[in-house]
Amino acid sequence: METDIPQLRIELREVSKKFGREWVLKQHTATYVSGGIYGIRGRNGSGKSTLLRIIAGQLSPSRGDLKYTISGHDIPVGDIFRYVSWTGPYLEMVEELSVIELLEFNFTMKPLVVGLTPQSICERIGLGSFRDRKLTDCSSGMRQRVMLATALYAATPLLILDEPTVTLDFPAAEWFFGELDRFATGRLTVIASNDARDLVSCSLITDL
Repeated sequence: METDIPQLRIELREVSKKFGREWVLKQHTATYVSGGIYGIRGRNGSGKSTLLRIIAGQLSPSRGDLKYTISGHDIPVGDIFRYVSWTGPYLEMVEELSVIELLEFNFTMKPLVVGLTPQSICERIGLGSFRDRKLTDCSSGMRQRVMLATALYAATPLLILDEPTVTLDFPAAEWFFGELDRFATGRLTVIASNDARDLVSCSLITDL
């Protein structure tokens, strides 16, 4: 994939997160850089999704430091949302929209990879014949492909995928792995899952 996506570096130093009296994440230290695909592995409740939300700037750590650098320049945590595309099983879609409407809406907020259009994406994810179907009438696997499309095909330096193949059958999962190999190129990608096949492309895996 040819891209002018800026280079991103994320540094976490002894990052911890507490909800109430419970420490969900303890003293996580890591450095993530563009071009890498990083895996976060752990059982349910181990803090995987919490860590992803911290990396994405959606949660503030209770302790520790978090630093973002874009093309050598520090950026505030509050600005990272401009640079991230994210999908996870707990994210909600506007199900009254059709497949094509959701894609068009998403890519008014996030830059689209050069050469793609919402219309061509419908074909690419195997839903060309269902582009006008409302999401509420789509199967869980179809909705997951749409959600993955909103993240994979955005020209953002940070790509975060939480349990990306949940609800996908084998052919759809194979489609995802092929698209990940192409569209993660040059980006900083973090994948959280307790499914080993989701982490096959990862160069570094952290256990929580």
